[in-house]
Amino acid sequence: MPETLLYSFAFGLSVCTFSLYVYSVYAEYKSRPKDAAHFFEEAQRHESAFFMIVKPPAAFFGHFIALAARRLESRFGRDGVARYLNDLRVRVQRSLVCAGSPESLTADEYLGLFLVSVLFWGAVGATISLAGGSSLFFFLTLIAGILHPWLWLRKKVTQRQNGIRNLLPYALDLLTLSVEAGLDFSTALERITPKLGTTALAEEFGELVRQMRLGRPRAEALREMADRVHMPDVNTFCSSLIQADELGSDLGPVLRLLGGQMRDERANRAEKKAMEAPVKILFPLIAFIFPTVFIILFAPLGIRYLQDLFAG
Repeated sequence: MPETLLYSFAFGLSVCTFSLYVYSVYAEYKSRPKDAAHFFEEAQRHESAFFMIVKPPAAFFGHFIALAARRLESRFGRDGVARYLNDLRVRVQRSLVCAGSPESLTADEYLGLFLVSVLFWGAVGATISLAGGSSLFFFLTLIAGILHPWLWLRKKVTQRQNGIRNLLPYALDLLTLSVEAGLDFSTALERITPKLGTTALAEEFGELVRQMRLGRPRAEALREMADRVHMPDVNTFCSSLIQADELGSDLGPVLRLLGGQMRDERANRAEKKAMEAPVKILFPLIAFIFPTVFIILFAPLGIRYLQDLFAG
């Protein structure tokens, strides 16, 4: 009886998932203008074909999440579930900004992506369970659906922060040379940004230059950059420039000191990873390489011994 209920629930979940996906894609299609220029513009904004398929249902569910957050806040205030949901949306938005806003996702769309992932993996587990698989597989696929978007976003944040951390000493050297040559800070940033290519640090420097051009004070623009990237090296860079600006110090020596300090930290991180390598390689060495070597060395002797034993 419990297995029959589980299979019925799994089949219903699969049907509901497919129906909601078809309806969300149809609703997204109907909400878009029919001109071809807008369609290609939307298509070029997405980096992958996968997100062109997944984003319409994610936006559909995200719309209802935002609507539920507003309804809860208007009815119960900022306490209880409404407060938790709003805090969750703020944390997700901050993580998306740290990741560089991948696929132009908003916080509501990312939470909708969670629901899409859970429904998709649940439907996969339900299909396999109905085909004769174990019911445990259904719950494992639900856990995979929960972890998949979180791991994807975490990977995006880590990759972006690592790219900024590795490129920042080189950018500081260029910035130091430009400032010591007589350029002011904003002009020096504008000159070195194209030399950094299409990296994440170039995007952050470009946004910093844009904000200062719009009349934002340098200290405020630097604080916003530190909040966007949310990593210690950039926090040190921004706080040092803000302090030098407040004290009226020359930026050249400050930038040169920061560049040397960050190069030393990068060398220390490389030495630390090199020292951790023998420890990390110990498990695959014992679990995979040593047994293979022992089989190659001692298998012929074992076979010879068994042959002699049975022959005798």
